[in-house]
Amino acid sequence: RFRDQGEALCNIAGNLLLLDKCQEAEGYYLRARKLAEAHGFFSVESKSCLGLGNIAMEDGRAEEGLDLLRNAIAAAPLSEENDDGLELNALNYFTEALLSTHAIDEAEPQIARYREVAKAESDRDGRLCYFDLHSLYMSARLHEARGKPQEAAREMRA
Repeated sequence: RFRDQGEALCNIAGNLLLLDKCQEAEGYYLRARKLAEAHGFFSVESKSCLGLGNIAMEDGRAEEGLDLLRNAIAAAPLSEENDDGLELNALNYFTEALLSTHAIDEAEPQIARYREVAKAESDRDGRLCYFDLHSLYMSARLHEARGKPQEAAREMRA
């Protein structure tokens, strides 16, 4: 019952974001997170922290946003839904945020994890998934940020 409420709050928040009502969405995500923490719903914790983290990043609150995105990633594998999509989605946004804030050293292991989880998702589905391509792109961006464009090109060709 409470988990459904948390999921509904996250869905409402997501819809509000589509309407560009970030402040209202943030309120719903905060309510969802509070519910998740009170009842131990890691899927709702991951989704609400992902939403809050993205809002914070968009609002220029990078440190807060990165902390929330880290929490989204930590909660995802503990989800009662056993859904790899939570971790993939969190890694998608987190790696983007890390590279946009030039946190290259922290980005490297996260991008490696992103590649691993995305590849497993593609292998499981028997087809190339979006996250597999995006994680490859993020890896290439990391090589470019490290000043090794040849490695980025090599990885994109592999």
